Amino acid sequence: MKERIVAILLATLLLLVSGCGGGGGAAPAPADTVSGVAAVGLVVVGNVYLKDAAATPKELSKATTDGTFSFDVTGMTQPFMLKVAGTANGTPYTLYSLVGDKGTANINPMTSLVVAKAAAGADLAGIYAAPGASGIAGIAGNLGQALLDVQATLKPILLKYGVAAVDPIKDTFKADGTGLDHMLDLVQIELGDSGTVTITDSGSAPSTRDVATGFTTYAVSGSVAFDGGPFAGVTVTVRDAATGSVVYGSAQTRADGSYSIDNVAQGSYTVTPARAGYSFDRANSTVIVAAADCVVPVFQSSQPYSVSGTVAGANNPGLAGVTVTAQREGSSAVLRGVTDANGRYSISGLASGNYTVTPSRTDVFNSRAVSFDAASRTITISDAGNYALANFSADLASYTVSGNVARLSTGAAMAGVALTLVTKTNSGALLTGSDAVFRTVTDAQGNYSLSGIPGGYYALTPTLTGYGFALLDAFAGNGTTADNFSVSGADTRLDFSGRPASDASGGVNGL
Repeated sequence: MKERIVAILLATLLLLVSGCGGGGGAAPAPADTVSGVAAVGLVVVGNVYLKDAAATPKELSKATTDGTFSFDVTGMTQPFMLKVAGTANGTPYTLYSLVGDKGTANINPMTSLVVAKAAAGADLAGIYAAPGASGIAGIAGNLGQALLDVQATLKPILLKYGVAAVDPIKDTFKADGTGLDHMLDLVQIELGDSGTVTITDSGSAPSTRDVATGFTTYAVSGSVAFDGGPFAGVTVTVRDAATGSVVYGSAQTRADGSYSIDNVAQGSYTVTPARAGYSFDRANSTVIVAAADCVVPVFQSSQPYSVSGTVAGANNPGLAGVTVTAQREGSSAVLRGVTDANGRYSISGLASGNYTVTPSRTDVFNSRAVSFDAASRTITISDAGNYALANFSADLASYTVSGNVARLSTGAAMAGVALTLVTKTNSGALLTGSDAVFRTVTDAQGNYSLSGIPGGYYALTPTLTGYGFALLDAFAGNGTTADNFSVSGADTRLDFSGRPASDASGGVNGL
């Protein structure tokens, strides 16, 4: 027990001591450091140097035997330029890097190239020896764009080795034969004394570029139109023209139809617009980017990919109310359309591919499923043919419901009267589906026609703002009303008269 009391007292005393004093027990702030790895595939053994951007630069140096290094830069002026001078497998190397603040700053042939590009091809040895008041800071301001330029220009090589998105300066680097280190094992990047760089990929011929001009990137821009107006939401992609496998960038068109893809290196490219369900006046444009931004001619979009056709009745060119579905091969999505009063349908917004097109309809009058000459048809839609036809024939007869609408007082034709035909069940209930409601409008002579109507019970309603309508007296007494009539074995004619609604309350006759 005594030992336990002593232990508690000691612990309490330690807590009291740690809670006293000006520092409040806080741990000292860690030193600001710049650290990284110097390598060319193999690590560089030698001396690493760091110089700050002060008016009178301060320089630090440290030996490395395994390529790693770390500098305490507390109190020094950022940004910092680094240099390694040493050997790898007996070959001498002098390489450079630059970082805007504390943190990671690797040194390798890629970092030398990026810094040289940021310095517009100037001699890095001379800049490090005498950076001047703004030399290092000036290069640091160009470093981000220089990295993008180098990555864009070397994209085929970087993609080949899986390092297209790697920042050679600031990303974690390990000399373990993977990632960027693996690329540096097989790709030599050598800066020349005349502002050039020679790049040799394993097994390929060397390629020499001017650092100042050979890595500059440009913008590819243009616009996409639809029906003469701007077309937003179209994805435009820039690929290499030779293989089409390397993507140099993509963008979606803005509200005004325009797009711009930056950081495209000099070369030959294909520019391709794409949006599901739409085709364009050309599949792509080939452009050459050479020392200037490139503007692509306007892409004109045409109607969406679609399938259309006619469903014929047993005794008539068209059958109304047939639901037609289109399902793309390999997709669970189903798009649909319904035949109009003439038996015509259209399904738009389709992507390219193979589709199964299937018709279906219920014969309400006889309570059965309608049969067709084919259960379904297979169609193909592609850029070469952005629409397809799929026609069907049904075993259900169809008839025409037609007539005329005229003014009550004068008999003058009433144009523009909307007529809605609604299918009814045998018990008299109105059906509301798109396959049971059909519409038309009277022409200049007051005539209307719905020509693909199967046998059944219907209600027909004419409407025009400011007017009321009645079925003509010729039908009185035979049990036919506009709200309840049948179509059976023959065409049906229903004529209507119309008068201003104000007539019912003693208004002026305008008929």
